[in-house]
Amino acid sequence: MRNTEIKALLWDYGNVLVGWSPRQFYQTIISDTARLDYFLENVCSMEWHTLNDAGIGMAENIARRQKEFPEFAREIAMWQSNFGDTLAGEIVSSVAILKQVHAQNFPQYCLTNMAEEVEDVCFNPFNLRQYFKDIIVSGAEKCVKPDKKIYEIALLRMALKPEQVFFTDDNPANIAAANEMGFKTHLFKNDGGLEVALKEIGILK
Repeated sequence: MRNTEIKALLWDYGNVLVGWSPRQFYQTIISDTARLDYFLENVCSMEWHTLNDAGIGMAENIARRQKEFPEFAREIAMWQSNFGDTLAGEIVSSVAILKQVHAQNFPQYCLTNMAEEVEDVCFNPFNLRQYFKDIIVSGAEKCVKPDKKIYEIALLRMALKPEQVFFTDDNPANIAAANEMGFKTHLFKNDGGLEVALKEIGILK
């Protein structure tokens, strides 16, 4: 029996519906493992990349980083020009759930940390936009998960309260923030747990 309080399913995108792995691409560009590790941990790190997701402007952010690390100027530029190569394909089990829930006419939304400049690069190859009533992109909103502000923006766009939304994300910090606000949540691990959770509350039949 469906939990009638839940009115919508809110998805994260990267590594929940579509795989994302900068390492997968950059290991074809930087053959030395130690140099690759240094690049991903210190040059184009996740901390640095979050600035792109926050809407600082990828061109500006990349140019600034190239000045700091001129020896990696070419590789840093590829963070935008080759962003599509960092995508690792659909996560088949999740996309199957997305399509099944859509077929049941249950509202679905997407809340993703993503630079506005690469939104089409990330979405267009997989044709998943059609399954969402709305997509909230952090770069366009100039704030990122787990900032409370972006969850509030999502709730306004959905016209729902936190307790009316089931949210899944692969980042524990993002799930913790949503929990604090009252969302029903599931930490995605690609282990079949999401399907179980959605069946338990009756979203997935």
